[in-house]
Amino acid sequence: MTIKIDLGCGGAKRPGYIGLDYIDAPGVDHVLDLTAEPFPFADDSVDEVYSAHFLEHVTVPNNVLMEIGRVCKDGAHIQIWTPYAFSNEAFFYGHTAYLTETVWYQWCVSHHREAAPLLGGRWLLDSVTFIVNPNVHGELQSHGVPIDFAIKYHKGVVEEFGVDLTYRADLDAPGVEPKRLWSHTRFGEANLLVPGGGEPGVAAPPTTLTQRLKRWVPEPMKPALRSLRRH
Repeated sequence: MTIKIDLGCGGAKRPGYIGLDYIDAPGVDHVLDLTAEPFPFADDSVDEVYSAHFLEHVTVPNNVLMEIGRVCKDGAHIQIWTPYAFSNEAFFYGHTAYLTETVWYQWCVSHHREAAPLLGGRWLLDSVTFIVNPNVHGELQSHGVPIDFAIKYHKGVVEEFGVDLTYRADLDAPGVEPKRLWSHTRFGEANLLVPGGGEPGVAAPPTTLTQRLKRWVPEPMKPALRSLRRH
């Protein structure tokens, strides 16, 4: 039997999953404190773990992470969504953790051996997906700002982000190169982020100071400026 669990599901449990939360809401199958109590599953028994907008409420996630590592089968799929730290949503009252992809790169890529006691094995970071509101994406395009650049350096572009991971019991399991993706919706079509641009409809970024300044001069003022240069 395939076991799929939804951690911190509240009243919005993902269909086909077993819901766990500390509140007794419709759809919650097991009521418990995920931050302190063991999950009600045997070691190496869970095939999929899903969580959406739960981890940002947890100040110290050690028990959550260790229990995920304990119950996951080798090769289990883990998907976790949280608000992006550089979004207004991240600062909703009650949130206590402000997360970006950096912590996942540390736990799963650069410091995976140091993180092994916390994670109960090796978590391979398969991909990071950034959710960008379509209206924000349109504004970026109208200003010629590549979406990869905006995600890296601008606040308020990414609303939430999700990580897809594979649990491996073997700490020496070969690593993977995480994909960086973006989408307009959580389960919509995901697009590969291309460093330096490469997005259809977006011009290459200006390279000289003059080119950069021209971008911010209002169109009605440009004839007057060209006239001044001739004098």
